[in-house]
Amino acid sequence: MEVDYKAIGQRIKIARIKKGVTQETVADLIDITPAHMSNVETGKTKVSLPTLIAIANALSVSVDTLLCDNVITSKIVFEKEAKSFLLFYSSCTD
Repeated sequence: MEVDYKAIGQRIKIARIKKGVTQETVADLIDITPAHMSNVETGKTKVSLPTLIAIANALSVSVDTLLCDNVITSKIVFEKEAKSFLLFYSSCTD
């Protein structure tokens, strides 16, 4: 599964604008450079999990809100794997 960092960055930007804060403000709150924050929002850099969590907390949104389409895609993969797992074990006899 491919992570769409541009889409994550766009959702971060939307959440930031809705909160009415600048990239610089968020960067200061989470101790990263404004340039790094800009790169995260444009998808030019792969945002780390700790940074993503810090951004979500600073913007008062959940991480799954920022991951949105990635979570939905993961659900499909998980459901397929779970179904295969259940089919395999239901065919086993004690």
